[in-house]
Amino acid sequence: MKLSRRNFLKITGLGSAGALAPRLLLAADRNDGPDDIIISVFLRGAADGLNIVPPHGDGDYYRLRPGLAIAPPGSEQGALDLDGFFGFHPGMAALLPVYQSGELAVIHACGSPSPSHSHFEAQDLMERGLTDSSGSFNGWLGRYLDYRMDDSFSVFHAVGMGNAVPRTLAHDASTIAIDRIDNFSLLVPEAQKAEIEALLQALYSGNSPLENGARDTLAAVDTLDSADPEQYPPQNGAEYPDTNFGAQLQAIGQLVRADVGVRAAALSLGGWDTHEGEAATLDSQTAELAQALAAFNTDMGDGMHNITLVTHTEFGRRAYENGSAGTDHGHASFMLAMGKNVNGGKVYADWPGLQDQDLYGAGDLALTTDYRNVLGELISKRTTGMPMELLFPGFDQLQFAGIFT
Repeated sequence: MKLSRRNFLKITGLGSAGALAPRLLLAADRNDGPDDIIISVFLRGAADGLNIVPPHGDGDYYRLRPGLAIAPPGSEQGALDLDGFFGFHPGMAALLPVYQSGELAVIHACGSPSPSHSHFEAQDLMERGLTDSSGSFNGWLGRYLDYRMDDSFSVFHAVGMGNAVPRTLAHDASTIAIDRIDNFSLLVPEAQKAEIEALLQALYSGNSPLENGARDTLAAVDTLDSADPEQYPPQNGAEYPDTNFGAQLQAIGQLVRADVGVRAAALSLGGWDTHEGEAATLDSQTAELAQALAAFNTDMGDGMHNITLVTHTEFGRRAYENGSAGTDHGHASFMLAMGKNVNGGKVYADWPGLQDQDLYGAGDLALTTDYRNVLGELISKRTTGMPMELLFPGFDQLQFAGIFT
């Protein structure tokens, strides 16, 4: 990764609107305090909760999706039963043992109450923890980090996997964006590295957002070079899928093991916009998601006592299939919560039903759980906490379901 002005902006979060001047944080304490490391996985494109976690016990599901519905458990390519009413898409098979062990919870008929069917707007609002475009530009996880911030936080306290910092982690200090661990370095001859670093430190010696971010980047390069996270291969027989998403989750595990001070991380898996040909897309997408999450859980082992991972998506899909063997933009969908501090082995759902009179708007699964209640409970129970009115401004309908210990 070349250390250009553009890369500085990307990897410190300054290239996204609303980012404030970062602080230079050089300490590298490992996270051995009371706060879990929180990992946010955004399923971009509006993942279809009705086929990923099919309600096979609801007869209207099959009425609305005569061609697309996942067959009942026991059928060829049928759902993997979870509780007698809900199941997993067959592609989610790798996660079934994690669910059965009690370390994975499913939350259904959940999401944002925003009626937006725009991917861009809905993703932005969900990452900011808001329901309208006014309010804080920082992400919900970024606001948590700002509230908890102290001098012990490492320059790697917030890590966004990819070429740019996700809005979820936007906050007052720098967030480091990493596409790949093995190219997060200064591309200069080793003999000249110290001299060039000194020149860059002098060049970026002021206190502007760009200069602070640049120094954070240099500190991050040095920290990563010293820690050498690539020395930590997957443990416990874990096998990540050979995909970009699998590599990113593996990299997060390596950073945690390298003890560089990760407090929160965010990454995305796109490709869930299934207007047509949904069956083939979900076969591939669910397998990649499940295999990567299961591998991470195996890889981290007992470390999952100090890690909680959650998935979310901007909205779901229409309850009835369309004429192109797909589904259009909908409303409610699903979330997953994974970790040893999750009250798993259960589907949390106040099921609204799929009869025509139960559907929302033009024919969508109605929302009965606001995603902010899930994330609010996560922060409340798995960290030392913060005022919920600061985490989710304007949200006053907190109702925790007991998903986390």
